[in-house]
Amino acid sequence: MNFILKLIEPIAWLCSRKSSVAFAHKIVRGGGHENTCIFESPIRRLALAKHIACSLLAVAVSVCMLSDVNAETHGFQNPYSGTSIFADEVASGNAVIWVYDFGNPGRGFRNVSGSSHHRLQNAPTGLTIGSTRYHDSDLYFTLSCTGTCLTVSSDTSVNIQIKGSAYAPGHGQVTAGQWYTEATFTLKPTTKSLRTSTPTNSSTVTEAGSTSTFTVRLGAAPSANVTVNVSSGDTTEGSVSPNTLTFTTMNYSTAQTVTVTGTDDSIQDGSVNWNVVLNPASTGDSTYNGLSNVNVAMTTSDNEGSPSFSIDSPSVTEGDTGSVNLTFTVTMSPASTSQYTVDYASTTTGTATSGTDFTAVTGTLTFAANTTSQTFNVPVTGDTTDEGAGETVVVTLSNASSGSTIGTASGTGTVTDNDPKFSIADASVAEGDGGSANMTFTVTLSASTTTQTTVSYATSAGTATSGTDFTAVNGTLTFAAGDTSKTFTVSVTGDATDEGASETFTVTLSNATGGAGINDGTAIGTILDNEPKFSIADASVAEGDSSSVNMTFTVTLSASTTTQTTVSYATSAGTA
Repeated sequence: MNFILKLIEPIAWLCSRKSSVAFAHKIVRGGGHENTCIFESPIRRLALAKHIACSLLAVAVSVCMLSDVNAETHGFQNPYSGTSIFADEVASGNAVIWVYDFGNPGRGFRNVSGSSHHRLQNAPTGLTIGSTRYHDSDLYFTLSCTGTCLTVSSDTSVNIQIKGSAYAPGHGQVTAGQWYTEATFTLKPTTKSLRTSTPTNSSTVTEAGSTSTFTVRLGAAPSANVTVNVSSGDTTEGSVSPNTLTFTTMNYSTAQTVTVTGTDDSIQDGSVNWNVVLNPASTGDSTYNGLSNVNVAMTTSDNEGSPSFSIDSPSVTEGDTGSVNLTFTVTMSPASTSQYTVDYASTTTGTATSGTDFTAVTGTLTFAANTTSQTFNVPVTGDTTDEGAGETVVVTLSNASSGSTIGTASGTGTVTDNDPKFSIADASVAEGDGGSANMTFTVTLSASTTTQTTVSYATSAGTATSGTDFTAVNGTLTFAAGDTSKTFTVSVTGDATDEGASETFTVTLSNATGGAGINDGTAIGTILDNEPKFSIADASVAEGDSSSVNMTFTVTLSASTTTQTTVSYATSAGTA
């Protein structure tokens, strides 16, 4: 049989009546937690009026305990337990016990509102049922606590029992005139203790920074001021304010508010349960000073999305023999308190050849809780073959475990060729007026080798003409073990002809041997024209009013010659 707190129906019923007056109920749950709710009480309709209505305006504390009976279980054989009522709270006002949907004939009971049809079992002296109210299948009791009831020294379990004078036909599980325990509650002694209310927002805060509040008060007057330290049991999930509460002999029963604020993190951790810790630390009252910490349960809801996997694009330099590892890194963001997995596999879409340049791989990476990075290796085979600019290996991710996604699904690893490379540098020389001059080209090897290497070279015409401006050459350069630089020359023909701009030809490397490759295999040879050049400078003059004046132009030769040279000049109209 199930029993639940049911507040919506009495609010709707009570608030629908006229001649109402507001009063407060305090709903007390197990462990001393309490909620306060405001009702509009219809005085003229309550059968509880003499016991409740006249005192409701002055009620500081009331206790509501509600029960819901399973329609298929009429015998009330599973009494509700766990609700606690403090004796001083009962004595200070009225504890209203509400039996929801109890007297419905469909439940098997009839005629249960009379005083002879309800009683308290195991109740201490002074704890009594003051009055009842039966309305719309709901039964209301009020409790009173005087005398011995106020001085109970330990928790006392009390049963509420009822019996009906008849039962509805067809519901033979209920026997007319037999007592049934409807519910059980605990009467708690008035003690020096910390009493807290149920936090707002269902005791839940969010990582976005939402808040929840609850109140704290003392259960009895202290002999000295009591300072209660308030702290977060998990600062990664929430913070509290204020951090201390001070109660005096005058305000000990006045509730003070604690605000709880959710804390953001970068971890996908779902909803996390934690506690606000209350510690009555500083007081001259030995009883309060010796109290254990009180924990107020809270929950922080997560705001991180699903984890996503990404793979990087690394590089490695191959060796001449054996193998080296091309290491790929897979990351997961955000971190999570749960375990996730993702599969990986090399493909054949890169320029490197599986089985020759690298060893194909497949596998599964497991990301344990709070793990954000994992690696795996692709073995790369060493060789002495020149692969030029290098080769690539492509790896893809797949089959991310449920609740996770894949962001960057493909990574391209680059295998850099380690074989030495030949390069040739550009060169230039000024031609002479006759004879020839040598243009020297330098060929370098990026790294020395332990064996002999060779490379071929050959010239080709550009703006310079082979046989007229330079002599075509071709040949082979041999690099012994340890050599890194060699030169060769191209003969440039001198002349006294003005070629204007400089002339060029090309030298190309080819046919590298000995495991070497070619990095920069083309050079430009520039023949600088050495013939002197005529130039004329601009000139200006101020004109006169009548007679003419001379404007003088100067013509220069860039270099002196050993023979006579001439140049013609002529004017042409402009704006003048």
